[in-house]
Amino acid sequence: MAGLFDDLIPATGSGAPAIMAPPSGNEARVPVTAFKPGAFDDLIPAAPEEQPTTVTGTLDAFGRGVAKGAGFGWADEAGAAARYLGGKVFPWQPEVTYDEALREVRGEDKAVADANPTADIAGQVTGVVGSAAALPRMGLSATAKAIDSGAKLGKVARASALDTGVMGAVAGAGDAEGGLEERARGAVEGGVGGVVLGAIAPAALSVAGSAARKAISPFMSSPERMKAVETLAREGVETTAGQRTGNNTLRFAESELGGQRAADLMERQGEQFTAAALKRAGIDAERATPEVVDQAFSRIGKQFDDLAARNKILPDQKMAKDLGASVQDYFAMVPPSQRAPVVMDTVMDIGNALKAGPLDGAAYQSLRSRLDRLARGTADPQLKDVLFNIRNTLDDGMERSMKLFNPKDVDLWKEARNQYRNMIVLEKASTAAGENAANGIISPSSLRNATVSGHGRRNYARGKGDFAELARAGEAVMKPLPNSGTAGRLNAQSLGLGVAGLLGGGAGYASGGDPSSMIGGAAAGFLAPRIAGNLLMQPAIQGLLSNQLGRTMTAPPPVRSLLHALVNRSSAEESAPVGGLLLGR
Repeated sequence: MAGLFDDLIPATGSGAPAIMAPPSGNEARVPVTAFKPGAFDDLIPAAPEEQPTTVTGTLDAFGRGVAKGAGFGWADEAGAAARYLGGKVFPWQPEVTYDEALREVRGEDKAVADANPTADIAGQVTGVVGSAAALPRMGLSATAKAIDSGAKLGKVARASALDTGVMGAVAGAGDAEGGLEERARGAVEGGVGGVVLGAIAPAALSVAGSAARKAISPFMSSPERMKAVETLAREGVETTAGQRTGNNTLRFAESELGGQRAADLMERQGEQFTAAALKRAGIDAERATPEVVDQAFSRIGKQFDDLAARNKILPDQKMAKDLGASVQDYFAMVPPSQRAPVVMDTVMDIGNALKAGPLDGAAYQSLRSRLDRLARGTADPQLKDVLFNIRNTLDDGMERSMKLFNPKDVDLWKEARNQYRNMIVLEKASTAAGENAANGIISPSSLRNATVSGHGRRNYARGKGDFAELARAGEAVMKPLPNSGTAGRLNAQSLGLGVAGLLGGGAGYASGGDPSSMIGGAAAGFLAPRIAGNLLMQPAIQGLLSNQLGRTMTAPPPVRSLLHALVNRSSAEESAPVGGLLLGR
């Protein structure tokens, strides 16, 4: 506006300018009135009022953002309607048309958001999360229902397309400015975009989730193997990453490249497993050597002797019935010509001894030792079973008598009996064929076979008995990989080392071109597999390779419903025609 009023301002002089009248005939200039400050303010456009960034302004921006986020693009229309109706109902509120109210609300929203952008965005996010959490709880999210019912990806994608299509249409209509035609166009465009993006979102989430789980847990294990690994861990048995995950490639790498570190772990693992098995018989040792087994039998036998010396067996109907049942079972399975006379001889000896009254501890222990010795020494399975059954009948009778006459010995008696039963299993497992057994190492396979033989196949299948769970876990995790021959494995390892050496030598020649560089490169090539194997067996690397955190990345149903509803809302945002649904406004 420079020069607009130049003809009214004198060319010279100081002080406040004056407005001059048109010149007269003698060309004299007479001031009409003095210039007053603000006289032309109505001709100058007013500067926009700045919104204060105070606590009140921040809270206002946050509240408006929440309304935007939760209102599907209709918060400004709702505010305008309230302002319009307020002018009609309340005399102190000025009357405005709906269009005027809508322009006012949108202008205020923009001014507050521009002054407090962080609070505005935070409010919108809060509104999105709140509405996303509310929809599944209200039963209005088809995606949440599909996910919580365990539906497959295709059904979830269709439900997601439905959700985002509806939300996109609502948001598109709400964000559109203009009349009915513009809002209808916005609804169509938002709905179509929501359907497309909503259908893609679950697949994208699935791919992203699988990739994330694979990155976090490169080798996923089955739930059954994880349970077996946990059983071994409780028993103090270390396992490798390959054993924990069951990945054969990783197990072969540990075996071929792990070197001495892997060999030491395998030896330590065998001792730990053996120690866990021996513990069932009250033995504190890492190897089941003949000396350890003999000492255990002697200790348990002495405990039996001490308890028997101060107790006696009182004959009862239960003992007679059990003895008769054992003999009848034996006769039913073995023809007369093949029956061992020792069975009836032993039963007659027991009957004659009990005719005189209670059987004292010395007589009981003598009978028991003879039965046990005969049962362990025979290869006839039927004879072994009947002799053990007769011995168990005597033991049961002694236990019933203790409960009547000497209750304080009952727990010690049960412990001795249980340890003895377990020693029978350990004796068989420690005498299995193979180098490990000869060195006192009990393998999972040996323990499993001995458990089936000593405690019964049915008990093992049902997980009953002191060894069933340990033997099953060891078989599932620790059993060696199938091998076509030790020589083949050594040849493969040697070939790998040779190739690495040749490559290293070639690299040395290419880089240096002299013998010293070739020798250095060859040495590096030979050492590379050893270094890789050493790194592979490091605890940190083993833990990283075997972690199962990716398996737990599935959120519980309420969280998954919220997540997918939020994703659907985000998809609908991108499809809205005027700047997005919520966060994109």
